[in-house]
Parts: sequence; structure tokens; C-alpha cells
Amino acid sequence: MGTVRQLATEIERGLREAHPQLRKTVVTKVALAVRARLEAQTPNTMELAHRLPLPTERQDLREPWLRRLLKNPWRSSAEWLEPWARQALAGQHGQPVVLSRDPTDWGDRFAILMVSLGVGDRA
Repeated sequence: MGTVRQLATEIERGLREAHPQLRKTVVTKVALAVRARLEAQTPNTMELAHRLPLPTERQDLREPWLRRLLKNPWRSSAEWLEPWARQALAGQHGQPVVLSRDPTDWGDRFAILMVSLGVGDRA
């Protein structure tokens, strides 16, 4: 099994543990999208759609599938990440916690906000 596939399997397992109330299909779809993003190393939806391991006869149906997934309002990023943030903060026993933000604008239509959490000696 390749490294990206192993990582996607771990992402899916972690999502199921963190969000047991979510439908299995939602967790699987998000894990597939994350896997494609890791493999492609680009935010380009056409490239991501090309790398999605979906059983479909028509390649052109993959991009609409990905766009529907990304537009779905079932969860915000904060809700997805909350269980891991709580776990990281709960286990620190008074150690300093550093929160870093790195906003990046890509023109008028796109922006990315990378947030990292540094706890103890780890960042």
C-alpha cells in the first residue's frame, strides 16, 4: 500500500473516531478528497478531480462530485478540527500553547488561512 493511500486510511479512521455521528459516506468522501489533495499537492480542482479514486466511467463527472463535496455546508473547518484541538489542549498540563496564523490571498476570489498549534516542544 502506498504512503498516500496509508495516510488516507488513517485520515478516515481518525475522522470516524473524532466524528462518530457523521455518516460513513461523508467521512469516506472527505478522506478521498484529502488523499487526492495530498497526492496532487495543488488546490486546483481539475487536478484533484483527476486524482480522485472514484469508480466512474466518465472522468468529467469527478470534478462536479468534488465541487459538490466542497460546497456542502454540513460542517465548517472549525467543527472538523475541534476534536483534535481539544485533545491537544487538554493533554498539556499547563505548558505554553502557541497558535500561529498564516493568511494568504490568491487574488480577489481565493484565500487560505493556515493555522498551526504549537504545544510544548512541538509545533
